[in-house]
Amino acid sequence: MLQLTPIVTHIAGYRFVPVEDTQATLLEIEGFSHGLGILGTVFLASEGINISIAGNLLAVLTFRQRLDQDSRFCGIKFHETYCQKIPYSKLNFKTKKELVPLGVETVHAGESEHQYLSPAKLKQWLDEGRDFNLIDMRNTFEYEIGSFATAKHLNLKKFKTLKQRQTEMSQLDKDKPMVTFCTGGIRCEKAGPYMESQGFKQVYQLDGGIIEYLRQTGGSHWQGNCFVFDERITIDSQLRTQPMRLCLECQVSLEGQDSMFSGANDETESGKPEGELCPACQQRKQVDHVAI
Repeated sequence: MLQLTPIVTHIAGYRFVPVEDTQATLLEIEGFSHGLGILGTVFLASEGINISIAGNLLAVLTFRQRLDQDSRFCGIKFHETYCQKIPYSKLNFKTKKELVPLGVETVHAGESEHQYLSPAKLKQWLDEGRDFNLIDMRNTFEYEIGSFATAKHLNLKKFKTLKQRQTEMSQLDKDKPMVTFCTGGIRCEKAGPYMESQGFKQVYQLDGGIIEYLRQTGGSHWQGNCFVFDERITIDSQLRTQPMRLCLECQVSLEGQDSMFSGANDETESGKPEGELCPACQQRKQVDHVAI
């Protein structure tokens, strides 16, 4: 008899909203989450909340209903995708100084003039060949795994290095419309205000990020896969899981490269205990060991 694997529902969403009692609020969310059978991460900061969890549909719906009882988080817009198994090994609750570390005290999400551009409108602009800057605000390794064909990248090793990318920014026309994008939108909530502070006059954010664009357009003008921050590693333009071997240290793709397991005992944020290293990171690790 054919046995079907149960479908797992994955949701990811955020909201920038003042949270004064972060510890107490996190404990409350943790309290109603345990026992539901969900796994994933909930990050809370004084500036808001960021959630990525997975489980069966009933468990996820129950979590959302209980979260909605807090007026600060009611009605959060979640990205919903599906997979064959839960792509996390733990359920983590953490407080953070910033949901998205940028390190610029004068930049706050929600306090800018930047506008949201729908996936349909972005596709239309791309179809028309309109002249605008399409800026990938993700890290370099994410950009290399997949991006829009005409996207520019600011050589970000980490998002918080955005303020150091003055050379790359100087090459962009500040009078030309700019559309920023990232996986789900959270990084652009800060990137938009920051780019405005640097003199860019027409800044748009892709509403819903890459995930919503792929869902609504089927991946038109997109090349490659999209990195996701869980054990699925990447998804394709149809939002289907596409596992990929990545270096544990630098996240470069290991496809076609010689690699070896690091033998590390420390667990990653997802709970996965160890991974493979690319040749460059393995060599660097050997040099560091000799230096010690």
